[in-house]
Amino acid sequence: MKKNLMSLAVAASVAGVAASTQAAMYLNPEGTGQVLLYPYFNAENSNETSIHIVNTQANTKAVKVRILEYINSQEVLDFNLYLSPYDHFSFTIFQNPNGGGGALVTRDNSCTVPQLGTAIDSGDATLDGYVTEDGAKIQPFLPFQYQNQKDVLNFIGRTMTGHVEVIEMGVLDDQTTTFTPEAWALHDTDGVPASCAKLIAAWSPTDGTWGKTGGTPDAAITAPTGGLYGLSNQLNSTDAAAYGIEAAAIEEFWDVDTSKTPDAGDHTKPGSLLPSLGSGDKDSIVPNNGVAYSLTSTDSWDAVSSLFMQDWVYNDVMVNPLVGGMTDWVITFPTKREYVNGTTARAPFAEIYALKAATKYAVAGLACEDVTIKQWNREESTPAGGSPVFSPQPITTVKKNEICLETNTIAVGSDTSALGVSMQATGTEYYPGKSLSFITGETEGWMRMGFQETSQTYDVTSSSGNGLGIDGLPAMGFAAYKYVNGDRTYGFVSDHKGMVSGSALQ
Repeated sequence: MKKNLMSLAVAASVAGVAASTQAAMYLNPEGTGQVLLYPYFNAENSNETSIHIVNTQANTKAVKVRILEYINSQEVLDFNLYLSPYDHFSFTIFQNPNGGGGALVTRDNSCTVPQLGTAIDSGDATLDGYVTEDGAKIQPFLPFQYQNQKDVLNFIGRTMTGHVEVIEMGVLDDQTTTFTPEAWALHDTDGVPASCAKLIAAWSPTDGTWGKTGGTPDAAITAPTGGLYGLSNQLNSTDAAAYGIEAAAIEEFWDVDTSKTPDAGDHTKPGSLLPSLGSGDKDSIVPNNGVAYSLTSTDSWDAVSSLFMQDWVYNDVMVNPLVGGMTDWVITFPTKREYVNGTTARAPFAEIYALKAATKYAVAGLACEDVTIKQWNREESTPAGGSPVFSPQPITTVKKNEICLETNTIAVGSDTSALGVSMQATGTEYYPGKSLSFITGETEGWMRMGFQETSQTYDVTSSSGNGLGIDGLPAMGFAAYKYVNGDRTYGFVSDHKGMVSGSALQ
């Protein structure tokens, strides 16, 4: 569902409008930007997901890395990352060897604050980071944010699936000879930064230039310049199926702030919930039907949402038993938490997340959204008896399809997931998805999912007028396919294709 699927003409139009306005975010069809959104990670059932963050520019960057769980995108780990010129930072998300949740492991030398592999002294040893004898740094994911909110879905397995945000906070630029974070982050010929310890000390709350009371977090920081790209790979070590997934890249995310000299982004301390997707520009560029529309939203959350709005989502389905075919659809709502985690829902979402009562698995509390689904086989026929429906079915006279999570894994035509996630409620845990069951068992073809409830729209100001709307929901994702041929298993992904509509795009 990334806009790199648009035509070259539209891509050129987007880039041209962005260049002329100098401050309007857009999904970069070239795959680089100031913000990267990875739609999925999975550490369940022998799965591991490697995340790659690449700096393609000749400057040193301060970057916020934020890992979010699947139910309603509560943060389970964040850290500051300092990338030297042309740096490549990678880590793997897997099951915590000492506990039931997710964790990351890396052997990368790039500086992070806090340093990965560090104990947190929480009283729970399973949540402490550590360094193995061979130098691997392991950092478990943390349940504290959703625990602090009294969420009844309080289980460590919640950290096993979700998505990842990467936000560039600025460029390190040494202005003096005494405070030189750019020099500290630079790698030598052996690939080792000059001094990660000094970068960590700069965030000291007692005497750090960035971190002390009255300190200056933007000292030696200039404006973000983009040039980040990202990709991820999911590998299941049991069946050797592998899936490569690209990150969506938002360019021109940051507004120009002329009050700062030099103009900076938002360099924040480790552990801060800022910067977020709500910290950027309010202006966006959205392509539709060969035209790039310039929009102004209420805030940056809406601007980011406008980039991912989808009225319809399309992709293939392949569940042919002759080749052991399996298909999962992943639907991630990267901004949903801002719209549903308050006392009232905000358009385009309809329901608040409200699982803070004694009753678990109350569907109304999961901030569910109605969707419509239609399938065609390879000969343009639809299933007899109507459209497919999710199973298990609710006890109701009207059968509706709903997707309720912020990162949804949907097994198509089976109760077994191609991506290897658990698909049912068991004990005290609510797993990441519902299986989708076809009425007639069509084995190959394509499917369409629609977000077309009356609430699934929101207002923007367009270059063509005021008080106009964009329809649908802000969604990203892909379909994952698995095939079995003898003793070999193959996996690949296809980004969702989408259609966006609304009165603002006319």
